[in-house]
Amino acid sequence: MKSLNNYLFGLVIATFCSMPGWAADKEPTSVAAAQQRELIYCAGYMTHEEREAFRTRVRAARTPEEKAAVRQAHQEEMRARLTERGIDPVECEPQFQRERLRLRQRGGKP
Repeated sequence: MKSLNNYLFGLVIATFCSMPGWAADKEPTSVAAAQQRELIYCAGYMTHEEREAFRTRVRAARTPEEKAAVRQAHQEEMRARLTERGIDPVECEPQFQRERLRLRQRGGKP
């Protein structure tokens, strides 16, 4: 009986010692993925080709200032397009995009 208790105790200790390794392995991947892919302003109102063209323009910009200028021009263009269609541009703000993305990931309607 005592050897069984020692075996179980050793098994529990080994399990707990290996758990931090699992968490450490998974965390950097999710952080790197989040940093690598940003939300595109009004992506829901763009075609796939338009989103890819925007990503290409941002990647082609060399300095952070150039990237910011590309993003700013894109936002102005999308605001004008949405206003023309009669859609409130507030729907494209990041908090609304994140909420729609969360709903979509959970299986709800965006």
